[in-house]
Amino acid sequence: MDVSPELSEPCEDRDFAEWHQGCPWCAVWVVMLEDAALAQVLQQARASLGDALLPRYARQPHITLAYRGLCQGGAAHVAQEYDAQALRADVALLQKLKQQPFAVQVVGVNSFTTVPYLSVKGDEPALQRLHAALVPEEPAPGWRYLPHVTIGHYAKQRPLREMVKQLDALGQGLPEITVTQLALARYASADIAGPLTLEGVFELDTGRYVATPDALWRDFT
Repeated sequence: MDVSPELSEPCEDRDFAEWHQGCPWCAVWVVMLEDAALAQVLQQARASLGDALLPRYARQPHITLAYRGLCQGGAAHVAQEYDAQALRADVALLQKLKQQPFAVQVVGVNSFTTVPYLSVKGDEPALQRLHAALVPEEPAPGWRYLPHVTIGHYAKQRPLREMVKQLDALGQGLPEITVTQLALARYASADIAGPLTLEGVFELDTGRYVATPDALWRDFT
């Protein structure tokens, strides 16, 4: 379906098996945002947009730093893009960067054609440096990294300006959030709106990566 860039593009809530080919997980580096006020704003935004959004969106509030690709954790899968070796390389890059803790602030509303989002301010250069280290070559010509917090997936075709106007008063006056660690997370590749599962955290002050007890790669050294 051809969609005008001035209109929202409804998502397909289905299992994209032709993409993941049975590889169960997809890995991503994120900044997890655990803040009660932000969670309330996201809840209000979803309620305001109502049936314009996919009814479910289970992903925790976060800022995506870098998509890392399909992964399994055990034996290599035909579609696997990320593994323990890639994780070791990522950690080495982050250690070399020596990014110290920094602050971000979520403020204002905007929208891509596929999702409405809250904009991210504060120390955005830190986010850009982290992204550039992990993704030295952008995935497509003209593509640029824009830190944001996704509100949900569009379920219907609506004027984007109308969607943003409905949320105009939200996202104002939220406190800064201090970022002390980055998270490697994964989500089920068959679920477009499923939750993030924490794999491990990279501590900015110590440069240490700590895997969770149920991580795919508990011992990656």
